[in-house]
Amino acid sequence: MPARNKRSIVKFSPRYAKGQMAVILTLVIATLVGAMALGADVAVMYFNHLQLQKGVDAAALAGANFLQGTYTYTPINANCGGQSDYAKQAACDYAANDGLTSSNSTTLTYNEPGVGLPNGAATPNIQVIANRTNLPYMFGRVLGLNSYTVAAVATAKATGPTTSANGMFPMGMQCTSPCSLSNANAPYGVQFNVKFTPLQEAPGNWQWLDNSQGSSGLAGGISNGMSGTYSVYGSGGSGQTYITTEPGNKANANGVQGSFESRFTSANCPTTADPCNGGSASSILQDNQCLVVVPAVDFAGCTGSCTANIQGFADIYIEPGSTSTNITACFVQAVTANTISGGSNPVNLGSYAQPELIQ
Repeated sequence: MPARNKRSIVKFSPRYAKGQMAVILTLVIATLVGAMALGADVAVMYFNHLQLQKGVDAAALAGANFLQGTYTYTPINANCGGQSDYAKQAACDYAANDGLTSSNSTTLTYNEPGVGLPNGAATPNIQVIANRTNLPYMFGRVLGLNSYTVAAVATAKATGPTTSANGMFPMGMQCTSPCSLSNANAPYGVQFNVKFTPLQEAPGNWQWLDNSQGSSGLAGGISNGMSGTYSVYGSGGSGQTYITTEPGNKANANGVQGSFESRFTSANCPTTADPCNGGSASSILQDNQCLVVVPAVDFAGCTGSCTANIQGFADIYIEPGSTSTNITACFVQAVTANTISGGSNPVNLGSYAQPELIQ
């Protein structure tokens, strides 16, 4: 009887499977630990970048406030006094306040205007570039990585001056002659942020101005500004260099109250930084109806209907909610123009809106 072929049978032992899984798990665990380590380092890198970015954003915005040359700046940090202009000094101060200094291996570059910006980028602008070196890896050292560098850049533009579609407001601001509108030297200076009640600044005279040139009278001047052109006395301007007061209590006469209370409302004054309550001139938004330009005059000796020379023009902020019988206002700053035109011509109020980041 022929012999039958016998098939070889190999039995699978569980101990071989355990050995294979151990090899696979070793590789997987090593990979997972490596990924977790890399993720931790990347997370720290991202955190450091965010801190750097916040610092340059604040520095650029601070510097942009001084690009127009309207305001001066005194550096706080001794290392910032050597910067070439007020914008860079302010940016340097804010960067230092956020810890961007050479003591923590951070180098800063300031560009006016910024470099590498798209064509047509708004000017003037200031660019702040920060580089922080020698930041240590935590887990990357296993792979021979010791330190890394993070960088951040921000560019902020200066905005245009705040403007009003209305002309000169028909109310004078008391400024003792010789009048100074530079926030100093009382009694001649007028202080920024100091509240006053215009209708009590000149005893015996309500400080309303005669708007007889306009067909709508005083009420129309409150709503739309005074007609005509007015110039600072002695400036050589072509406009009228004096104002005529309109005596008596006009607060409730001929539509004055309604015009006043329609204009000075919260809806017409879109700002959260009231300069009468600690806000800055640059925080006032464009076309804010509570920011008005008035002539600065000396009402001393003025009783009844009288004239007074215009010694300057000033921004004052009339707080929303004021009424024609209870006005609260504060001086913001001088208007640099020597001549103010009335009617519907826009008036440059001298202050500037908040700067904006463009990079």
